[in-house]
Amino acid sequence: MLKNFDISSFKKQKPPSDNSFDTDQEIKALKKIPLRKEFVKKYDDIEASFKKTAEEQGVEDYDKSIAKKLIKDSAPVIMKLKKYHNRPRPYDLDKNLTAFKMKSMETPSYPSGHSVQGVLIAKALGDKHPKAKSAFAKTGKNISYSRRVARAHYKSDSKLGENIGNSMYKHIKNKI
Repeated sequence: MLKNFDISSFKKQKPPSDNSFDTDQEIKALKKIPLRKEFVKKYDDIEASFKKTAEEQGVEDYDKSIAKKLIKDSAPVIMKLKKYHNRPRPYDLDKNLTAFKMKSMETPSYPSGHSVQGVLIAKALGDKHPKAKSAFAKTGKNISYSRRVARAHYKSDSKLGENIGNSMYKHIKNKI
């Protein structure tokens, strides 16, 4: 579904440079966010997060293959952008930044893949299950935010990720 998704505009959206004032301010902001490991663990598994939301919302015809397919299809696009920008994680730039590192955080920082996928899947599921739309949107936002709680992403990583998720959704909206 995303093989012909155009990433050229996202290549032009550069992150702040490593030694910039903006990056320094983003790291300072991360240090103010309480490190909540349970919150981070809860939203690390994107598929499980949306499945749990569907259960809590009483969605009886929840199709877990939607999240699975969107994760699989979006991952190569996300990795191209991560490799292109090659931004170090916040804890790699500031050795005094305490972070909660997980296996899912072993790629470059920009953009946040969890933010991309959280928004993309939330929108797709919200269309399919309108009564649970706001709950899916909240789950998507929590998935995105959990990466800053872990101190694995800058706010600019999450922001670009959410923008990409919205663009991907527009690209595939009529194909789901």
